[in-house]
Amino acid sequence: MSQQFPSNGVAPASSGPRVVHSSQPIFFRTALAAAISLVGLNAQAQTAPADATTLPPVVVSATGYPQPLADALPGVSVITREQIEQSGAQNLTTLLQVAGVQVTSNGGPGQSGNVYVRGFGGPDVLVLLDGVPMNAQDATGVAYLNNFTTDQIQRIEIIRGNVSAIYGSGAIGGVVLITTRAGSKKPQASISVTAGSRNTATVSANASGQVGNTALQAGVSRYTTQGVSAINPAQLSNANPNNNGYGNTTMNGSIVQTLAPGQSLGLRAFSSKGRASYDSYGAYASPTDTNLSSTSQDLYQLFSDNQLTAAWKSHLSVSQQSTTNTTENFSAYPYSGTYRTRVQQLLWRNVVQLGSGWTATGGLEWQSQGISSITGSIPSRDRQAKAAFVGLDGSVNGNEFQLNLRHDAIDGYSGQNTGYFGYGRELGSGFKAIASYSTAFNAAPLGYLYAPYYGNANLKAEKAHSVEAGLQWSQGANVLRATLFQTKATDQWQYDFTTSTFQNIASSRTRGLELTGRGAWKGWAYDANLTLQQPVNTSLPGDPTLQRRARSLANVSVNHELASVLYGAAVHYSGPRWDNGSTGRVTLGSYTTVDLTASGAVSKDWSWNARVQNLFNKKYQTVYGYNREPLGVFVGLTWRPAF
Repeated sequence: MSQQFPSNGVAPASSGPRVVHSSQPIFFRTALAAAISLVGLNAQAQTAPADATTLPPVVVSATGYPQPLADALPGVSVITREQIEQSGAQNLTTLLQVAGVQVTSNGGPGQSGNVYVRGFGGPDVLVLLDGVPMNAQDATGVAYLNNFTTDQIQRIEIIRGNVSAIYGSGAIGGVVLITTRAGSKKPQASISVTAGSRNTATVSANASGQVGNTALQAGVSRYTTQGVSAINPAQLSNANPNNNGYGNTTMNGSIVQTLAPGQSLGLRAFSSKGRASYDSYGAYASPTDTNLSSTSQDLYQLFSDNQLTAAWKSHLSVSQQSTTNTTENFSAYPYSGTYRTRVQQLLWRNVVQLGSGWTATGGLEWQSQGISSITGSIPSRDRQAKAAFVGLDGSVNGNEFQLNLRHDAIDGYSGQNTGYFGYGRELGSGFKAIASYSTAFNAAPLGYLYAPYYGNANLKAEKAHSVEAGLQWSQGANVLRATLFQTKATDQWQYDFTTSTFQNIASSRTRGLELTGRGAWKGWAYDANLTLQQPVNTSLPGDPTLQRRARSLANVSVNHELASVLYGAAVHYSGPRWDNGSTGRVTLGSYTTVDLTASGAVSKDWSWNARVQNLFNKKYQTVYGYNREPLGVFVGLTWRPAF
């Protein structure tokens, strides 16, 4: 497959005590001081040579074609396959913390949760798997990232900020692009086993290679864990105190046939099936209740990559993604339900090199979105979504420009036009000033519109516009950036207790400072980020902070090789957040967790890895009443035969 394209590539608030926030001038004085500190760090780093053997990663998400990370105008974070293996992380939500994404979870592995990018979460963060939208068309609008394990993932790119003009509906907060493992020209194979705390075990096998003009890849993994008790019975009544286990089986495969030089045809399939027990609480629950949930995510994709002329590359794909959820409750008040959502997509994307450093992109997209109830009460619904998009970017005399325009037509909504304009100016000595303005929209998931009792077929699309200004420094492997950002959103969806339905009654604003750094220095590799933000609800007096959003987030990961062993450490910090408690509004305290990793070779074909999660056994919650994982130790062994 051509590397030209990324074809691979909130609960309602309740009444409670008022929260007092820092004043805006204090916030921006802090932001300015942090930005000045970053510039000073850059100047110091410039005096020492970067690791000459390491280059910044190439990204495809910012424009739709490969470019060095330092050239991307939108803020992008990258997690490579090498980083995935070094981290030892066994599920995707754990992995995403490294990139500064805020993660919430109703318990341990496999439990429901959410991800927030710059204060936006749920249906406002678009997730793509091999270029196909994964956000479910149900009453959550999320992509069920809690059901993804890491063994079959090759790469992740996270765009922080509004890029609806590039990716369409749902990209108000940002985009998470996940690429599954693909075939290789050289034969490769591996078998890995991992075991550790809470009876956690993982077994995975992968193989790829090329026979003639046919590239093949296949992988399968199985992950099981005893988990932790999702609910703390001391906070939420009548919950089952037993541990809530989780099991997941993921399969991935692809075949790509090279028909002629620059012409290839491929088929890809992906399946992730998870099953977890979960806890319920309240008057209708009992400590002896058993609750089970199953989530299946399946993707099938046929694609063609073609070099039409020396300057024109085309990618065409047709795909179907489905998400099936089943919940079962065995209690005095039993219930069960199975719902399925699907997205069928036809995508044609083109990249044309115009010469003199300019590149044009453009294409068409068609989707058929649907939801059906296998055993439940949601009626079957379908709608069509069509889009046309163009882009142009290049540079002139040290001035870099990026312009993207997109028109979306979705059944039930008027046509939506979005735009992105980015500008970069080279300042010399590795420094670059960056600014952008963008608009966005989000069409309500079908579940928000048509779910019985609480659906509202008259929901309007969410709208947003964003501005950013930043300063970047890059040299060799090092790319550091400071970004001031603001996004204002209107007509946001919120559950209205008065009508007991979703309504367009909310508006919000997130503004803040983001510092990111990635690179290598004197044998040390590092990836760090700091976010200081004000995610507030502007539809309420006093602009109160949005539920479960932290005003400060920080992550630092480093690794260094010593005596043929690669040692790593990661620190994750989240500031306090508010949530709805059993007696009103409560504050979830700030927390810091530390993870340690180590890996090395046993022989030419064998390697080992170890991970210590939550080293200091920090007790913390990201959702009120729901426990997160305590200290855990995991050890793995991998066999990679040399061919």
